[in-house]
This record gives sequence, C-alpha cells and structure tokens, in this order.
Amino acid sequence: MLPTQSLPSWPAPKGVLLSDLTWVNDVAEKYQLDGLEIPAGSIVLERISATGGRCFCYPDGSWLIGLSHPRLQRSGRRGIEGILAHELLHAWLWSRHRYQGHGAVFEGHASVRGIPRWCSAFGEVVRLGPQQLALFDTWPPAPLPGR
Repeated sequence: MLPTQSLPSWPAPKGVLLSDLTWVNDVAEKYQLDGLEIPAGSIVLERISATGGRCFCYPDGSWLIGLSHPRLQRSGRRGIEGILAHELLHAWLWSRHRYQGHGAVFEGHASVRGIPRWCSAFGEVVRLGPQQLALFDTWPPAPLPGR
C-alpha cells in the first residue's frame, strides 16, 4: 500500500452531471488509465474558477470529480482535456492504490503518461482566448511572450 495524505475536507462538488462518458472514457484510454471504471454521475461540472478540477476520494475507494464549468465553456473539451486527465489520474491512483496527492507517485505516473501536473489560472485562460490549450507542466508557468 502506498502512503496517502489526509482526505480532503471541503464539500463534494455540486453542479450538473456530465452525461457524455464516452469522452471521459476516451481521455482515460488515451492517457493509459487502464481499468478505471467511470460510473455515471462520477463527473460533475461545477461553478468553480480557482481550479480546473478536483478529485474527491472516499474511504470505500470511490471517487468523484468536479470540473470547472466556466473553463469548459471558455476553452472547450480540447482545452480542458489535460485537466480531466489529471483528475482521472487521481481517481485511478486512489481506486488502485489508495494514493492521493501530488507527491512522487503522482508525478511519476503523470510524467510517463504525458498528463499535465498543473493548469493555468483562470485569468490566463481568459487572456489566451477560447479553444486554447491552457496547460503547462512546470510551476510557475513561463511568462507569456511580450509580458
């Protein structure tokens, strides 16, 4: 069993359920998250903008992902695919190993699969404009050209 961090204390996501699980399963397959069962009702579109997504891990091994509805509206599916992959990796690690957090295990799996470890601030998404990939793999992000 891998080490875990404490479970999140914030409330579970509230919002509209994402009904298109075909897209979610395609993303899981693309990023080699084999064997991750994605039940209906496991992805919620929230009215959050401080983060692109959150994964809630529960003691029984289940999980729930909240994605930023404003980011989805602004950037489209292509623009938040990396965020979804990031949250699905959290779900995959939790369901298989009860591992949670952004530690070395997460970093290793993210690196091998090409999953972003960080996403840009929502203000940056707005500046980049719609349909732009607003993801990067280093922290802090490099400044935009000309700024």
